[in-house]
Amino acid sequence: MSEQIKDGGPDDLPHVEVRCAGDEFENAIRKFGVVSACEWFGHSPDSEFTAETIKVLRDRGNGRFE
Repeated sequence: MSEQIKDGGPDDLPHVEVRCAGDEFENAIRKFGVVSACEWFGHSPDSEFTAETIKVLRDRGNGRFE
């Protein structure tokens, strides 16, 4: 399923520079795949939560939250 969702699969999103423990957690989600991580926490691949998580991680990776 994650292959069908843009930026949802393992390592689809580039990792961020680690500056704190939160960045390490975020990179773990990126490595595992956002869709798989959201499913692990009980959210469906096509849920609003999963879509928002992908958007936030994509934006953070583009430097918008620095």
